[in-house]
Amino acid sequence: MPYMTIPSLELQDLCKASPLPHSLQQAHIFSYDTEVFPFREQVAIILRTEGELGQLHNTEAGLTALAKGATKRRKDPFVKIWQSSLGNDTRKEFKKILHQFVDTFISPRMSCKDPEEQAAVAYQKEPTIRVVLPSDQAPTPLHCDADYHHPPAEVNWWLPLTSVRESNSLYIESRPGEGDFLPVELGYGQVLRFYGNLCQHYTVPNTSSVTRVSLDLRVLALEHHDLNWRDRMGIKRRTGP
Repeated sequence: MPYMTIPSLELQDLCKASPLPHSLQQAHIFSYDTEVFPFREQVAIILRTEGELGQLHNTEAGLTALAKGATKRRKDPFVKIWQSSLGNDTRKEFKKILHQFVDTFISPRMSCKDPEEQAAVAYQKEPTIRVVLPSDQAPTPLHCDADYHHPPAEVNWWLPLTSVRESNSLYIESRPGEGDFLPVELGYGQVLRFYGNLCQHYTVPNTSSVTRVSLDLRVLALEHHDLNWRDRMGIKRRTGP
């Protein structure tokens, strides 16, 4: 689908008209139990690495990627390994952990009523994995997900599996159109919920000594989602369960 950049002033108007409650539009950092949800260990198994994920740039695959200077996602050797794992036992185990995480951790935190109440949600079947090696290449340009015609009741959950700060992190603005971008600082066991649908975000070249491995997960708040929603091109897109 065509990419259509939304001007900052228009983002502010869209934010005011958004069906999503203000509480779900605000960025929030949560902590979760890594023993109950061992994402890092399971992803390491899938990526076939025995070392620290933060040092993937020192592995054979990492050194090869750096030497080739691959900038396109489809050529990323770690993405290829990740995609090749679809359907195998380790990926099935990962999906079980993810489903439990959405069901017991994310769903209650998508409710703007009772924090003990589970909100009805639909979530991205296959989360996006990002492996950002130390280099001078900026992998993600400034954008918001509405530029790609995502529905306005969608919320981003960002799970870094390595410590992130400054150049190996994600830069986000506090409110749509504010332009007050700051890097997110998180450790493993923390997750960021933010309104990436209208809040612009981007990354800069990872000049740190740590590879960033993270998961992107988009979650739709069904209570606030219009099943007849159409994008800015007037196209009704299939969303929801």
